[in-house]
Parts: sequence; C-alpha cells; structure tokens
Amino acid sequence: MVDQTHRRVLEGDDPPVRTGNRQTRRWLIGSAAAASGVVALAACGQATSEAPKGGTTGTGPKGTVHFWQWGVVYNDGFETLIKDFQAKANGITIEFTPAASGVNYWDKLTAAMAGDVGPDVFLMNTNARTWATKGLMRPLDDLIKKDKAADQANQAIIKSFRDWYDVNGKQTGWGWDYSTIVTAFNVAHLKEAGLKLPSELGDKWDWNTFREYAQKLNRPAANRWGVHANPGYEAGWLNFVRANGGDYFSDDRKKCILGSAQVIEAIEFVSGLVTRDKVSPTRAEVSAVTGTQVQMFINGQISIGTFGDWSMVDFIKKGGSGLDWDAAPIPFKNGKTGSSANFRGMVINPQTKVLEASFEWLKFALSKPVQDRVPLLFNEVPARLDSAQEVYLNPEKAGPPKGRTSLKPSLLATKALPALDKVPPAEFHNISNPLINDVWDAKISAKEAMTKAQEQINVLIQQAGT
Repeated sequence: MVDQTHRRVLEGDDPPVRTGNRQTRRWLIGSAAAASGVVALAACGQATSEAPKGGTTGTGPKGTVHFWQWGVVYNDGFETLIKDFQAKANGITIEFTPAASGVNYWDKLTAAMAGDVGPDVFLMNTNARTWATKGLMRPLDDLIKKDKAADQANQAIIKSFRDWYDVNGKQTGWGWDYSTIVTAFNVAHLKEAGLKLPSELGDKWDWNTFREYAQKLNRPAANRWGVHANPGYEAGWLNFVRANGGDYFSDDRKKCILGSAQVIEAIEFVSGLVTRDKVSPTRAEVSAVTGTQVQMFINGQISIGTFGDWSMVDFIKKGGSGLDWDAAPIPFKNGKTGSSANFRGMVINPQTKVLEASFEWLKFALSKPVQDRVPLLFNEVPARLDSAQEVYLNPEKAGPPKGRTSLKPSLLATKALPALDKVPPAEFHNISNPLINDVWDAKISAKEAMTKAQEQINVLIQQAGT
C-alpha cells in the first residue's frame, strides 16, 4: 500500500489540502502565456510511428504516449503497471516521469496545453467538467463504439463514474479509480463501553445510533471525544447530506440547493455534535493537534470519525499494533448511506497525434487484471464494480480493515464531488466553506449559513451560465 502523506489532490478548495504534484519532463524557460511561465517541452506523441486511424493494420497502433499524473504516492504503482504494459512489446512506449512535490500539476498542465506541448494522456479529477466544457478532453465515444472489448470494460464501471464524465452527451473520460468515505472507529473503546461494532450493524448503524455511541464514548476528563464531526465536505458533512436525500447541486447542475430542508437537517445534526452535544472537538481543538483529526484518532483522542479511505494507511502505519480500529459506512438515514468521491479518470488530449496508441493504454488500465491490482498498488477503489466487490471489499486480498466487507452500500451510494460545467470548484467552495466553519464555531445557524451559500452560489451560476 502507498504512503498517504501527500495523497490528496491540489484542487484549491476543501482545506486542509495535501498536495502531490509531478514534474514536467523537460522545461522550456521563457515568456509562456500561461501564468506559471513554465511549459513542459513534451510534444504530444509521435505521429510518424502510429498506425493509421482505426488501428486495423497487422501490427496495430504504435508510438510514444506521454502520460502525466499528479500523485507522488502513485509513482510506484504506475511504474509497475507501465513496466507490465511495455513487457507486451506491442510497439507502444509509455513515457512517464515520476511525480515530485513542489510543482502545481494544474498550472503546469494548463501551460503545456496552451503551448500545444501537453501529454497525450493525463489523470483528471473533480476539475473534469470545467476542462471538458473548454474542449480540453477528447470525447471517447467513437473509440468505444468500434471496440467491443473497450465497450464491455466501460460498462463494467459504476454508473455514477460514467455519468460524471458525460458532458453534453459525450463521454470525455475513462474510468480509473476513486475513494470511499467511511466511519472509522476505535474497537477497544467500543468494547470497553459494551457497544456492538458498527460494521456488524448493517443499516442499523444510523444517525441515532451514531449520536448514542458518541455520547456513551465521550470522556471529557480523559481528554477523549466520542466522535469527530468533520466540517470538510469530502470526508464530512456532504456524506450526511446525501444520505439524507439532499445535495450540493440539483441533478442537472443548474442550481445550488444547499438551502433545502434535507441539507439543513444534516448540517444541524453533524454540527450539533460539536455545538449542542459537546461530544466532538471544536475546530480550534482539532487544529491544536499536529496531524489534525487523523492524528487524534491514532492517539486515541477520538473514538469515532468519518474519514476518506486514504487515511487507512496512516492508521495502519502510524497506529501500528497499538491502534485497534475498523471501518463501516457513513451512518445511514432511512436505510441510505452516503459517499462522495473524487472520480479519477484517464483522459486523452484532443491535440494528441497518437490517438489509437493512447487508447490502448486506457484499455489496459481498465482491464480486469489491472483493476484487481488497484487496491494494493494505490489503496483506492477500482473503477470497475466487479474488481471493487471482489478485491477492494475483501480484506484477504486488499488488506485491513476487516470491516471492508461492510462497505458495499458505500460503493453503490457513491456520487461525484460537487462540480459545475463553467465554474471551477474552488469558486463555490470559497463561499460554502467559511459559512460551514461559522456553523461549527456556533457563530451562525445552519439554516442561515446554507441559505446564504445557496443564494451566493446561484449568483455565480447565473453569471457563468449553465
């Protein structure tokens, strides 16, 4: 499994953000029009070495495919897969330079694309819809239509993943992996209190039980809280909102609906664990601990919390044998859980000169044998549902925690992180995040905060168009 210290993507929204960006291959120092002023000198592909479009010759498509991705912690996994791909000796070479921290992936990629020297294939995330709307991601429909095996692989991924990359009726991205949001709990604390493990409760692990457990596990005198009520949207409140039937945007992404009754009820419930019940640390108390809520859980200062599954590696490596923990879905509401994912997909640059070769790399990445290796190589959920169910949910194949087996409802409930087609995520999160923080700090009611957020974000949408 990979070390998750710098796993999270630099997106410019939900703090705290852990960055992991990669260097360009060769740098051209000059007066680039892009803001970074530094452009990767890695021209898309090598047109002269690829077979004619359609790849119908006996030798098939050939050429050098330049591949970029942002994560330092993904380096070893991708290098392993690239080595296996090239061992096939099919005439396609993947040029990949390991990621390095300190380089803003999105600034670099924007500059390279503007200079027509971007990669042929690159990893995409929650920025997908704005990038696709700008024409920076080549639609894949024609490639999928003429390739039966590719179509079958594409149909094997969860529907919400395909829907995410469907922009104006065209599929602009290819399934790779995503994350699950879970409830992590200290097994020793629960056993001490005589409480049944959440992973054994099914949908009886609901909001009422969550709150009841928090109250029973709270130990103020011992500097220990029953739960951590996470004010972040990705691993925190948004998952409760979705379990409650609410969301950030309408299904057609034409309006913000944060002021709905379902959203307000969920925000009141989660924030109330801090402001009303006093069973969760305040934001200030969490910030005072190095490593924030993850370190507090490892220290035994929090009995239960909601975390992205990327934190599992920290629990295992940093907690060691001294931390007895397990995982379950986000608490259910009326039989429904929630899980919000950054759907990481591979996309093809419209400027590529090695289209068919690039698609061969995508097909390899979504093949069942490769997807089966995603949990151990990347500590992520495979985009393919069959691989996710057979491997990710199986602790004998994917490793701890034992409670992985309880996470199937989380996978099936997974929805993409909030996004609009013409407004970057950072712009609307810059409105909602401070208001959420004010709710957690008891400066404003959930109803007032969410109503304000909805009004202000809808102004952004009206100004940008849909």
